[in-house]
Amino acid sequence: MSQASFVRKNEKLWRDYEALLDEFEKDYPSVPAERFPAMYRTLCQHLSIARHRGYSAAVVDRLNPLVERGHALLYGSRTGRWQPILEYIRGGFARDVRKDWPLLLLATFIFAGPFLGMMAWLELQPEWAYHVLGDDMISQMEAMYASSDAIQDEREADSNFMMFGFYIYNNVGIALRTFGSGAVAGLGALFALFYNGVILGAVSGHLNNVGLSHNFWPFVIGHGSFELTAIVLAGMAGLKLGFAPIWPGRKSRLQALKDTARDSLGLVTGFFLMLVIAAFIEGFWSAQPTSDDVKYIVGAGLWAVVFLYFGFAGRTAND
Repeated sequence: MSQASFVRKNEKLWRDYEALLDEFEKDYPSVPAERFPAMYRTLCQHLSIARHRGYSAAVVDRLNPLVERGHALLYGSRTGRWQPILEYIRGGFARDVRKDWPLLLLATFIFAGPFLGMMAWLELQPEWAYHVLGDDMISQMEAMYASSDAIQDEREADSNFMMFGFYIYNNVGIALRTFGSGAVAGLGALFALFYNGVILGAVSGHLNNVGLSHNFWPFVIGHGSFELTAIVLAGMAGLKLGFAPIWPGRKSRLQALKDTARDSLGLVTGFFLMLVIAAFIEGFWSAQPTSDDVKYIVGAGLWAVVFLYFGFAGRTAND
């Protein structure tokens, strides 16, 4: 059976099953609960068939969440409330990111392009750092990274735990603004990605030019893997939200926006957790008086973990 025939034959069942899921999850089902287990088993069979026959990711990605939600409803009391969250972290988050890979590429380009471009431009025109960052910010950056002792002194003014909380507050705020501002046709997310790329590129380029890179890069390489990736993912989720009413498909624009906002909750949860991890690394590791070689090795390992997770986590044999 072709994929189109398979979808056409079972479309009504899938819609009925999803409607039942919505009712059960809201705790006011209008139909007998006895129907649900049989429908759940049928959806499991359909998911297995779709994977076995190599149907497109669109079909598999539509059935897989339905099966996961049904499993959580039927076996939630056995597995605990945290099980769906752990399952999502284990692979669902990476699948959601891969599913929207064109938006991921766009967000990465909008962020990394200005970042690298500004660094290259400051190699040619170093004075532009003062136009972009301003005198006060440059003075603060130079003082902070003047030496490894300066970074420690900055940290000793507060406890690591307080800095951990500050980094969560600051970085989550940036990420949520990046995500939320994308609701207007994605324009806010595009601007936020571009702006943060320019500023971070200017800071990096200037510190390279004034000979402070040996203090700057060992400090940021560890937590940067999770922090910068999370900012890009926040932008990607914002673009997804903003583009939904522009290209709604067969849905109304309002319905497309509602559905995308609901579907984006997983991405929001994912990049929030990444920022918590980044804040933990920055608060308890980045400023520690460890040798630069160790920090580069650990930082490279953390970047590898991020790439491997989003590249391979949650894949099945048919992916």
